[in-house]
Amino acid sequence: MTTLTIEIPDNKAEQISKLIEQAGGNVISKIDDKLSKKDKQSLAKALEEAELIKQGKLKPLTFNELWD
Repeated sequence: MTTLTIEIPDNKAEQISKLIEQAGGNVISKIDDKLSKKDKQSLAKALEEAELIKQGKLKPLTFNELWD
């Protein structure tokens, strides 16, 4: 599957989410404007890293490494 990061109007989020699911896709996360740009970028990076870990292309961090 391909992961897309897109921006859509708030009033279209539910409609687009349903369309994606009907097409066999999966909405991984929904972000509203309450998050800062920095927080959105951080979340996007975390999702990318999670996908790389899932694919075996990146070594996962241990619990202790997360807190260091």
